[in-house]
Amino acid sequence: MYVLGIDGGGTKTTGIIATSKGEVVAKATVGGTNINSTGKIAVQSELQKLIRELKELAPQNFLLVKRVFAGMAGAGNITNQDALKAILQPLFSSEVSITIDHDAITALYSGTIGKPGVVQIAGTGAITYGVNEASDRARVGGWGHLFGDQGSGYAIGRDALEAAFKARDGLIEQTVLSDLLIQHFNKEELPDIIPIIYQAENPKKLISSLTVLVMKAVERNDLMAKHIIDQNGAELGMAISALVKQLFSQGNDVIRVVLVGGLFNRYDVLKESIERTIKNEGIHVDIIFPKIFPAGGAVVAALLEENIEIDEYFLETFNRTNYDN
Repeated sequence: MYVLGIDGGGTKTTGIIATSKGEVVAKATVGGTNINSTGKIAVQSELQKLIRELKELAPQNFLLVKRVFAGMAGAGNITNQDALKAILQPLFSSEVSITIDHDAITALYSGTIGKPGVVQIAGTGAITYGVNEASDRARVGGWGHLFGDQGSGYAIGRDALEAAFKARDGLIEQTVLSDLLIQHFNKEELPDIIPIIYQAENPKKLISSLTVLVMKAVERNDLMAKHIIDQNGAELGMAISALVKQLFSQGNDVIRVVLVGGLFNRYDVLKESIERTIKNEGIHVDIIFPKIFPAGGAVVAALLEENIEIDEYFLETFNRTNYDN
């Protein structure tokens, strides 16, 4: 049996056709499909392109696809799920079952391989999402950078900018972050970077990219940079702890927590504050990283909907036959 897993994000969307044994027969990637930010017409165009490319890569296998599972950014409500399903359904025969879900599910399953647990996503933004044994779901955060996204790349970058300007005004001690920011933007003085940020095409993404400067400052033992990392790491630890308390019964059970997103490329820096906070909350977790990438998590979700169990052979085969186009 063949299934199609789709991971739809804000910047790119990947689809994979695979067998129930984990053999990847086709993979394609197109542009972003977040219906909230991209718009319905653009999303429809990208999804049509994705399906067309997959069909061209494996025409015979495509005809045998029985289930489609699409984990999509922006699909956290029924209205958007229905809109996305209406886009995909005409691209398949009426016999193909299509499920639209939150992209956090595919991220979770990329680490737990379909088992219950929690996923902490932290890149430009941040969201904590989980599913328990009874299939109950809950989330913490992910409310956007204006009143949420604590612990995200954006939050760390914003804190770095705030600290640098406060240091310039004499409100706090001097920090290495000031010089790093001036050098990064190739300017003479700190205020010179203000127009660059405010006039950027995507200020949120630009500010998030400044996380790398905070990491450099930490390596130089800058106290303010260490404080920023400690605070944001603690925010992530609190979010994970709060979600575990909501979804899972307390006791000695160890809950899987999958860390997904670019921020965790420097987990070595964030590790202490995250794990200390979780421990102080009395929560027992097993911190893990993805075993397959999110589109693979969508394949896992599709197979689970067909009541097919995932085993080690599936993972071995999937990772061996997965390829880049």
